Order: sequence, then C-alpha cells, then structure tokens
Amino acid sequence: MKNWQALLGTSLIVLSTQANAFTYACQWVERMANKKEYKVQPHRVAVMKAPDELDSAWQLTMLERHGSWFIYQTPTAWYGVNECAPIHKESQTFMPVLLNRQTGRNAVITGNFLLKVHRAPQLQQVIDRYGFKVITFLPRPDSVMVDLRSVDSYDALIETMDIDKDVQLLAPILAEPRVRR
Repeated sequence: MKNWQALLGTSLIVLSTQANAFTYACQWVERMANKKEYKVQPHRVAVMKAPDELDSAWQLTMLERHGSWFIYQTPTAWYGVNECAPIHKESQTFMPVLLNRQTGRNAVITGNFLLKVHRAPQLQQVIDRYGFKVITFLPRPDSVMVDLRSVDSYDALIETMDIDKDVQLLAPILAEPRVRR
C-alpha cells in the first residue's frame, strides 16, 4: 500500500463526465437567469393545460396561473440532476420552473433562449454549427432568439456554449407575471 501511495505522490486525477457535472437540475439555467434572483424548483412544472385537462394520476397541485401557463406542484421531483428540458407525458409538454426570489412568483423556462456571439459574422456560423432553430433575429447583428425545446438538456447545452469561443451568452427567456407598479 505504501508503494502505491508513493507512486501516486501528490497527483490527483479528477475525471468529470456529463453524468456527474451537475449537482442539481437546471443549475446552469438558474445561473444564466441570475442565481441571486431565481431559484430552481424541481418539484414544479408548467404546462398550458388546466387541471381538469390533465391526468389525475400525476397528482399535480395547481399553484398559480399566468397567461396561458399553469404552474403545478409535483409530489416528487420530475427533473433529475442531468435533466433540464421539456418533459413529454402523453400528449402534454411540461416545462421546468424557476422561482423569482424577489416577487415570490414562478417563472417558466420556455425553451426560448437569447444567443449572443462575440462578433456579428460568427452568428450564422454558430447557428449552423449547432443546428439552432431561429425564432427571430434581433436588431443587434450579434444576437438572435432561438428555440431549444428539442434539446435534451439546457444545462448541457449552456455548458457547451460556455466553452465555445465564439459564443458570448446563451440565456433563457422566462415567462413570468409582470410586476405591477
């Protein structure tokens, strides 16, 4: 045993895979939305269906409604550590939810994101490289809104974008009630 320890010395090898890269679901989305203002809610989901249109076996408790979104509490977490994307059950699509810490209201992670590159000529290259579905080009030549609802994990994609030298930002567009003043 001592020879084995001497052979290793002070070297430490750390292996990281996507399977253990995250400590909780939607942590990168939470970070990009601003962790000080938003908190992940793994026991909440959003869907554009009223309670009477959903399967009662899911045991969902309606918390609030804003616009066409219904926010539900789930008895168990529907999102695992490596899952942050729409969940499809029967013919319904459920979206993950963040809590706005300031207002106490829920914010739906819609699947639409703002993509910003460092230099405008790189924008189309990044869109093509990742096969993004463009919703709309923005007035700024370095930014676009993209639909990422077909992605398996928003966290994994944001992590990949964080490494891409051409990408400056990939941030979620959230649906939440406006604060009335």
